[in-house]
Amino acid sequence: MSQPHPSHPEIVINGRFLMQPVTGVQRVARELTRALDRLVAEEGLPVALRIVCEPEAQLDDLGLRATTVERATSRWSRWLGWHLGGHAWEQLVLPGRVRSGHLLCLGNTAPFATLHRREGRQQGQRQGLTVMIHDLSYRQFPGAYRLHYRLGHRFMLPSLLRRAAKILTVSEREKAMLAALRPEARGRIHVAQNGGWSTGAPLAEPALPRDGAPAPGYMLFVGSLSRRKNIHGVLAAAVRLAREDGLRTLIVGGGSDILSPIAGEIPADVAHLVRFTGPVTELEALGGLYRDAGCLLFPSFYEASPLPPIEAMHSGCPVVVSAIPAMTERCGTAAVYCDPHDVDDMVGAVRRVLADPAPLAAKGRLHAAHWTWRDQAMRVLEAVLGDAAVWAHENARRIAAGNPAGEGAGSGFLPGETVQQAPCPRSTEGTVSSRIAMLSNSERERA
Repeated sequence: MSQPHPSHPEIVINGRFLMQPVTGVQRVARELTRALDRLVAEEGLPVALRIVCEPEAQLDDLGLRATTVERATSRWSRWLGWHLGGHAWEQLVLPGRVRSGHLLCLGNTAPFATLHRREGRQQGQRQGLTVMIHDLSYRQFPGAYRLHYRLGHRFMLPSLLRRAAKILTVSEREKAMLAALRPEARGRIHVAQNGGWSTGAPLAEPALPRDGAPAPGYMLFVGSLSRRKNIHGVLAAAVRLAREDGLRTLIVGGGSDILSPIAGEIPADVAHLVRFTGPVTELEALGGLYRDAGCLLFPSFYEASPLPPIEAMHSGCPVVVSAIPAMTERCGTAAVYCDPHDVDDMVGAVRRVLADPAPLAAKGRLHAAHWTWRDQAMRVLEAVLGDAAVWAHENARRIAAGNPAGEGAGSGFLPGETVQQAPCPRSTEGTVSSRIAMLSNSERERA
């Protein structure tokens, strides 16, 4: 591992996410950490990176080359044999290891001691703390989450909005809702849309044994079994399509200790056509499931910058998603949209896609190529370091590549520019009811 230059600004990554089950937030944090490391190791970005994590954290799969790993515990843990992990580690151990670096928290939370240091906000901005708030789903759909999770985040959010030097979020929609909660924070809120498929992750055979996996062409759902993901709507559509079309459905995902339990039962007459796999966290295996699917159905009531639609597009899997603002911002015209409140609309959209999947699959592949983890990492650095530092690096990189104006750059961007997505109607097939507009209004009221 190369040694950082002593004059380079240091970014200290809060490694709490390394000890958590890998869902969307943790996946983004891992991909961003990997992308930041590559920018330093492969492109010579003048930044020193250090990740502080619990002693038991596993980082081998990240392949870090330029990031210093600091495994931290407290002296009380060593002396008394107590284990401080999770929230306790983040609040009691991490603050003492930041030192003069800029703390980057990628998982919705941050240590209060760093936010509320004695010198107040002025000192906090000099040393620096940037937090990524992925979404406000616990406010929009409180019934989907357990009480302890909702209360914890509601307690922390005001401090994050008031005292963090910079706030990152993953869509313009989320930025608007955060700014509505604290308008004076608007200038400190920066959007860094999530990437897509992990660079270099190959597509493999599906994770299920071939004798137990559905034949190619099944309908696929990937996500937590959550009310906000509209899992009950997914099951209702799956049962309809199984009975009327003989279509198989594969449901990939699980619950967690922060989600409210769901109740659902597959009728016996179609139980053999609707299969739950549980979570699939290995990207190679997940890519194989996307590749063999006839389409992805992703009819969430609420999202911020979802990964499954872009992952599916990358693998050539056509996508049906809900017509909500964050989804149109993410998917543009490369998906078919449906009303998440209307099972008939979901079923009809799936049938239209399966009848002629090739055009949408081709459009999706092109669209997915625009979302990269490198671009999101550069957006993060733009917020943390400022536009000038990022622009200087990008300009030098393009000159070295013989492309000073950025012509033909596949995934590059100019710092400060806004990623523009093609406008998308409520439904590419014109079948979505007016309840979509009502959903949007109610979200604003809850924010």
